[in-house]
Amino acid sequence: MALVSIVVPAHNAAPHLAETLASLLRQTYRPLEILVVDDGSTDATAAIARQFGEPVRCLSQRNAGPSAARNAGIAHARGDYVAFVDADDAFTPERTAVLVAALEAASPAAAFAASDAWLWDGRRPLRRFNIARPPGGEKGLTTFLDENRPYIGILARRHLLVRLGGFRPDLWANEDCHLWLRLLGAGHTYAHVAEPLYLYRVHWQSLSRDAVRQALVACQVYEEALRTLPLTLDQRRRLLYLLWRDRARLGAARAAVARKEGRWPEWGTRLAGAAAWQAARFLLRPRLSTAKVWQRRRRLGCVTEMLPPPP
Repeated sequence: MALVSIVVPAHNAAPHLAETLASLLRQTYRPLEILVVDDGSTDATAAIARQFGEPVRCLSQRNAGPSAARNAGIAHARGDYVAFVDADDAFTPERTAVLVAALEAASPAAAFAASDAWLWDGRRPLRRFNIARPPGGEKGLTTFLDENRPYIGILARRHLLVRLGGFRPDLWANEDCHLWLRLLGAGHTYAHVAEPLYLYRVHWQSLSRDAVRQALVACQVYEEALRTLPLTLDQRRRLLYLLWRDRARLGAARAAVARKEGRWPEWGTRLAGAAAWQAARFLLRPRLSTAKVWQRRRRLGCVTEMLPPPP
């Protein structure tokens, strides 16, 4: 069986790293190696990683961000496949085996496999995150642009990541979307597993909680894709829709900051701009219909299932 390398970028990850590594060691798939890339941590991250021994390896570098850390992991990986997990997240035990089987069952065009996920507080699942509508199967760029729910937890063919140049190292947010766009824009597909096999930890310290930065970088990623990818007219319309959506989100996030700081004239201007972008992108909505608008209005964004709170 093919060796799988699991890359874990880690910066000051001591509170959760041991739990993450324990979940990886419980994988039913073998053979595998686990590469922890200590990204300039000032806590016990490296010591925790090294105490596990084989198959965990610890690499160290100066703090350069999660994308650069993942690229270092790719460069040192020995596996035919490379999977990624953040240092505070976890895998279900069967995840690697299921993704390898899905990727090997797909066509040679498939560059990676990805599963749905659970949003998780470290104790219990909170909400289900579906990266695409069921059923699972092989999907391409147009489907991705319609669904637009990427995250970092993919299992990819290593040689394709190397050929692509890995992650863009200056991106500290939305690097997952940028990678998906480049792989799918190059004509590849992905294997979607419609099961929640990744546990994505939700807490206030998450990098993805910064709404302004997230929206700003998303706009930059979509603008770059519009300039550089060989898109059909229909794909370009879908990408413009995503760009205008995130410009609206950026305006709303900046308006919220202005309101919090008592800058009321700026708040009004930002809010009006966000409303204008929302109105414009509505005309570009893929497969626009009244039923779809109502369905999305009743849904919590990308979340399709929520568990009740514990008693």
